[in-house]
Amino acid sequence: MIHQSRRSLLLSLPALLLSGCGYQLRGFHDGDESSFPFRHVLISNSGADSAVVDALKRVLLGFGCELVTDDSKAELEVWLGTSTQQSVPSAIGSYGEISARLYVLTQPVRIRKVGQDSSWLVDTSIRRSREVDQSLLNYVAPNASSQFSQMGAERPLAISRESEEVLVDIRARVVDAIVRLVQRLTPLDQSS
Repeated sequence: MIHQSRRSLLLSLPALLLSGCGYQLRGFHDGDESSFPFRHVLISNSGADSAVVDALKRVLLGFGCELVTDDSKAELEVWLGTSTQQSVPSAIGSYGEISARLYVLTQPVRIRKVGQDSSWLVDTSIRRSREVDQSLLNYVAPNASSQFSQMGAERPLAISRESEEVLVDIRARVVDAIVRLVQRLTPLDQSS
């Protein structure tokens, strides 16, 4: 009973943290538009994860930015390259089972001020990862008739739920990193 409630709590903790309080960028307060230096932003997408692009757009709109589709109206261009996602075993248990998995999201990002020199001020790849201990997913209830039938029935579903929660968290951290890069830049009408 104690193991089952502990397992449920640990599996639901990431979802509770993200959905309970809502994702909010560090240093961002509702109505505080002065913390973001640009008003007209162009987002160029070249194969980025659509969830990352959508989240970035929502955050920029929350800062009071206008998302434009034309270079001539933009102050800033944020280019997002092709996202890569990986899930690799990071620990193997004593019986050869995967006991931990590392989820990695890499997002190439380029940022430039439109109207100035056309060179990219920022040209980087943002990489965020999170390791998930899967030993709780391998737990079998004591009254289960067969260890393998129990694992075969529950484990793939539990892993897919966990991996989606992890990707949501990693995407939020990638968007946070992009916004922090932009916040360090100075708008055109201020000193460079």
